[in-house]
Amino acid sequence: MWKRKRDTRSNEARQAEIIAQLTASRRAIADAYEVERARIERDLHDGAQQYLVAASIKLGEAQLTATGPTAELIAAAKDNIDAGLRALRTTVHGIHPQVLADHGLVAALADAAFPNVRIHAPHPLPQLSPSVLAAGYFFATEAVTNALKYAPDAPVSVLVTADAALHITVVDEGPGGAHLIPGHGLAGMAQRLEAFGGSVEVSSPNGGPTRVAGSIPLLLERGETAVVQ
Repeated sequence: MWKRKRDTRSNEARQAEIIAQLTASRRAIADAYEVERARIERDLHDGAQQYLVAASIKLGEAQLTATGPTAELIAAAKDNIDAGLRALRTTVHGIHPQVLADHGLVAALADAAFPNVRIHAPHPLPQLSPSVLAAGYFFATEAVTNALKYAPDAPVSVLVTADAALHITVVDEGPGGAHLIPGHGLAGMAQRLEAFGGSVEVSSPNGGPTRVAGSIPLLLERGETAVVQ
């Protein structure tokens, strides 16, 4: 007669296994989303963008011999294609910047070339999963953009650290007074990180400075460490 094997593990061990399975599943889903986003970026960069570049070059060559109304039409068509190419490049960069995958979070933030912004990463970051990497990048760039919008002439600093979570703190020396208003700016960032299991804290007294701190779990499995050896 078949008998079920008795589970002799402690309740703590069983709970730890459940948590590990949930963590692994959550990380796999989040990473799969970012892998797909990176694939879309590559397809746009290597496909549609290259066709537009080729079309712009051919129209430029046609301009050399065209005259009259035909030349004007060709020039207008080239201007439209070039405008579409610039818009596509902006879209591609917004989907998943290549420098983020190639060189990491700190390099990608520096590459964004924000004015009056200093990037600090006092310690090497661990290997970040694609989902954590993207979430950190888009949180930081949105927080910096928000700071530059409301305090355009104020110095801004970005601190990037990691333990069991990726921590990104954006501080601007502006007038302060920022609030988490539902449906707007900072609240939208908080909702996106909360959906990922993260959180956002805002400190913005009148007179400044404004401090926006995001925390994003690294989704480490049991026994993994975020410390770079």
